[in-house]
Amino acid sequence: MMRYLAPALLVLLAGCSSHSSTGSGSAGASHGSAGWNHWVCDSKAVVIWRYVEGTKSSVVDLRLGEDDVVHHLEEEPGGAGALYSDGLVGFSVTGEQGLIYWVESNDLIGRNCRAR
Repeated sequence: MMRYLAPALLVLLAGCSSHSSTGSGSAGASHGSAGWNHWVCDSKAVVIWRYVEGTKSSVVDLRLGEDDVVHHLEEEPGGAGALYSDGLVGFSVTGEQGLIYWVESNDLIGRNCRAR
């Protein structure tokens, strides 16, 4: 058991160190110094998100409201705009507004999300 603990900790540490804590989101209001965008939807849902590797990246980090869980969403093929998902949460960005939903149930969390 102990022989697996050290490699597991090294993998965890490597993953954390490779995760960029600085980004520069281009859309919406900034949330802190790490380039987070703070959007509010028509449903009053709060979406805090950023492009992981700078502007218009293929990976987005997203938090719902004040939740500490950060969803790491990857870009998926879609129609207009950009669609990001981690299999749990889907986030669609078109221009300066977005839509967020639960993927499994297709339940809408918020639409017309934008910087407020």
